[in-house]
Amino acid sequence: MIEHLIKKLTAFGLSDKEAKIYLALLELGTAKVSEVAKYSKINRATTYVVLENLKKRGLVGVSYDKKIRCYVASSSEILLHAARAEANRQIEIKENIESAIPELKALHKNTKHVPIVRVFEGKSGLINAFEDTLKCKEKLIRVISAVENIAGFLPDYFPNYIKQRMKNGIKMHGIHPVETMAKKLIKLDEIKFDTPIIIPKDKYKSPADMAIYDDMINLMSSKDGGFAVLIQNKEMTEVMKSIFDLAWEEAKRLNSEVNKKYKIKNR
Repeated sequence: MIEHLIKKLTAFGLSDKEAKIYLALLELGTAKVSEVAKYSKINRATTYVVLENLKKRGLVGVSYDKKIRCYVASSSEILLHAARAEANRQIEIKENIESAIPELKALHKNTKHVPIVRVFEGKSGLINAFEDTLKCKEKLIRVISAVENIAGFLPDYFPNYIKQRMKNGIKMHGIHPVETMAKKLIKLDEIKFDTPIIIPKDKYKSPADMAIYDDMINLMSSKDGGFAVLIQNKEMTEVMKSIFDLAWEEAKRLNSEVNKKYKIKNR
């Protein structure tokens, strides 16, 4: 029975020692610290501290009938009163939060433009980043990449990704430093609806890849096991789209030079 009561009192908010000492004092009536300590089997110093804490909470009083300081347990009804007060306080807190929700939502609207940043690691992380591009609503992804970076890192996934992107009707404007895989990309019949452009590798390096779409900037790297950083923000994405479009016009000019040098026919 005592253990059962201790569980109820700890659920109320008392510590295990507070519950034991309060119950001991209820049984003893009026008792000295040493008597409470002995009955509850808790050392005297700790018992004194706990009794003082219970006194502050109104669960224990002090008797001055004797020369030696004695403690007496307050009526157990005070626990019910305290529980009701706490329950009422929680109801008040709940009502206050409910009434504040419209104002909180209004404030939240003011932070909707704060960028959301997600980081993914490893091959699975890069795949997650690629899968996100398949959700592209505007059906156009602007890409700056050295194709060999990621395609070489995910050789089993990349061909399936291209097929799924085609199936979803998502086109790609790509700027790629010239290398073996980039030249192959130009010649692939299955992605003729894309517009890949190759540029001089010696002048324009691309150690990491970037995809820009909807309100997302997707940065990917195969270095150190692979990682991706996704930044979601409308204003930042619009800036990056404008920068890409400017680069795209210059890339067209450079592409003609590269095509002549490597004897690549335009599609």
